[in-house]
Amino acid sequence: MEFFDTLNDFIRTLREPAFYLICAVFSVVLYVVFQKKDELGRNAIQNTAATFIVHVMNMVASLFFHAEINGIAQRTYQSLNIPTLPANFWSGSAVWIGFLLVILGRDFCDYFLHRTMHTRWGWPAHAAHHTDTHVNGFTTFRVHFLETTAMQITYLFLLTWMQLPQLIPILALLRLIHNFYVHLDLDWTHGRFKYLIASPAFHRWHHADVPEAQGKNLATMVPLFDVVFGTYYDPGPCRAPMGARASGLSDKNPILIWIYPFQQWVRLLRGVAKKIARRLDARRTASQLALPPGE
Repeated sequence: MEFFDTLNDFIRTLREPAFYLICAVFSVVLYVVFQKKDELGRNAIQNTAATFIVHVMNMVASLFFHAEINGIAQRTYQSLNIPTLPANFWSGSAVWIGFLLVILGRDFCDYFLHRTMHTRWGWPAHAAHHTDTHVNGFTTFRVHFLETTAMQITYLFLLTWMQLPQLIPILALLRLIHNFYVHLDLDWTHGRFKYLIASPAFHRWHHADVPEAQGKNLATMVPLFDVVFGTYYDPGPCRAPMGARASGLSDKNPILIWIYPFQQWVRLLRGVAKKIARRLDARRTASQLALPPGE
């Protein structure tokens, strides 16, 4: 395990500002080498600024609430008494098998959590990520605090039993790098390996603001899950507009982006309350009509 300990020490020295710098460098590369002139355009700059502010708001929220949420999740997990593998189960070369299983296990969790977030009640927490109308490396960081919290709790409940805590920082770094990669505006498909590892072409359709692509290509790293569960979509290179303009969501106002989940859930709850009130009124009216005359 010394290799993993050394690697984890290195990973802990990395900070997200370094990835912002990497994103900026790749935007220049796409602009110069791949002739993606939109990369340094007005829309890209405005969306990047909004993403940065949303990210800062997430960090502020994390300072106030993350410890409490994590504590509740930990206590709940412990109360369930979920059995775990022996601590030495992955000793020796078996740790590499465990590493592959953790990648598949986490992506399996990601797929179904992501699918849930494309439902009526899950969408508000996930919508922030789809508001970016210029999808690029920076889009990786446009994720609402509520979505991040839901993902962390899911991993806690479904992966902790595997007893591989030393792999968590490494997996987190790999996921961040891959997440950045698939948001780049490139037509790369990975050819014969396209079902094994997600490509920019695969994920770009997920962000396309067209009805036929909604709720498609949900896997984070392994598109095979989309193939198996019927959500794979690959009509060719994506030239569709990005974002969620059809839903009326703001792409450049970080305040509106961040408060959207709370606003939308209030609207949904009001709708449910009105439906319940109408049903109660209908039952009351029906019971009154059923009474004999004079009663």
